[in-house]
Amino acid sequence: MDNLKLKISTKILDLVEGLPRFRKGTISSLQDIRERQKKWSSKELERRNSPKESNIELSQITLVLTFEHEDFDNVIKGLKQYFPKNENIQTFVTSLKESIDKLHASSWHNLGYIAREQGVYLPYVAVDESLPLDVKNVSLSFHRILPSVACIIFEFQLNDSVSKALSEIQNQVYLGPVEFKKFWPLSSLHRGYTVGTGTDCAIKSINNKKDSVRTGIEAWVKKGFSWKPQTMDAVSYIDVYKISGNPIEPDERRNWLLEYSGWLNEYGIDANGFDTLEGEDFLVSGPRSSNHKYMVSDVVAKFDSKNESEFGDFLEYKVRAIAVSSTIFSVIEKYRNKVEILRGHGFKNLYKRKKLTQRNQYNIQELKRTIVIISRFEHEIKQSGRWIARSISEVGELIDLFRKETVDLGKNTIDNANYQLKQVKESAAIIDSGLTNYLSVQSIYVMYKLQKWMFILSIVVTIATIIGVLSGWNNLKLLVSGWINA
Repeated sequence: MDNLKLKISTKILDLVEGLPRFRKGTISSLQDIRERQKKWSSKELERRNSPKESNIELSQITLVLTFEHEDFDNVIKGLKQYFPKNENIQTFVTSLKESIDKLHASSWHNLGYIAREQGVYLPYVAVDESLPLDVKNVSLSFHRILPSVACIIFEFQLNDSVSKALSEIQNQVYLGPVEFKKFWPLSSLHRGYTVGTGTDCAIKSINNKKDSVRTGIEAWVKKGFSWKPQTMDAVSYIDVYKISGNPIEPDERRNWLLEYSGWLNEYGIDANGFDTLEGEDFLVSGPRSSNHKYMVSDVVAKFDSKNESEFGDFLEYKVRAIAVSSTIFSVIEKYRNKVEILRGHGFKNLYKRKKLTQRNQYNIQELKRTIVIISRFEHEIKQSGRWIARSISEVGELIDLFRKETVDLGKNTIDNANYQLKQVKESAAIIDSGLTNYLSVQSIYVMYKLQKWMFILSIVVTIATIIGVLSGWNNLKLLVSGWINA
């Protein structure tokens, strides 16, 4: 309804803008509103402008697909379908089958590269002309993080056309949305309305463009690997940007980030966030906006650097380390959402004092199953915490820009995961205990009612038996009397 009101309000202002300028009256007031919109948008554009001789490029979208132990067979089927005759994949599949039920297992495998056309000279390259138009090529790697948790990381290298489209979107002038509170009477239309900023419109448009790229990527993965829809639900994304034209020195760069934070924010790079971390010539932040169709776990921005190495910047390994951390929290988030749903249903049943039906009992069974899986995950995190922390720490030394202190992402991930798992497990245990006790009491009540009816039925049967016996006795007496008289 609000969206409809906004569209009608915009149409009204568009209509009055095309009319000759009125000096007074309702139309004049509406024309004043449109002029103020343009004035505010022009000022906002100055704040949103990109710095001179600087450029930002969305070079890569990383898709992180999480699998748990129950899904490992799906991993094998999907890879064998896409790479039916690839020796590297066959070797990996054999290795995974041999270790699939191991109590202690962790590994990393480079699964290969997929390009749109010939000419990419890398090992294990497959050519696939059906890659999304926005994608140049993609690399795949498998990470066995825990015995029961793994992820496949798809690193999609994007064409320049995506960055050009985002730049054009960002450079547009956006009128702040105006929404009238009441459309009647028309004479008082201009007296009640709300106004937004053009920044929100730019962020939404950029997010829509990135989401359209992700839609094409997910459609390609689903079609190529034929994984089940529930498998594709466990997906998160990492957006990787490359920024050029920034100051090289760290202190100057930090001031530059603050000065042009409005420009970066529209791309989803939060330079002022509470959880924004600065590494060696790169930045890691959570998404600036939650207005995404897809789950974006992190945004990475690579800066121009004076320490460029002939061997590259190793950014891909740092992104993969961040993806490991993202996978752990993705699993926790999955079970947190599940517990919240089951917990909500459980408490509603307790509040309403309803009798437990087959559906309710299924929810209890699902809750108990979820608690077991969470316990398994918690146990493995504790057992393999050091190895995971070391793997994540490949991202290098990080500095919290807000608190101005050094951060160990590996250690923080494990500590935070243990804390969150404890909270989720305790929340699940509370409703599990309550429903179990409620079920026990209800079972006792049902047994009492059953015994009551059994007692009543036994009395009825006894009376019926006595009546039957008496009826038979009278017949017997008549029969004997007949014999005697005969």
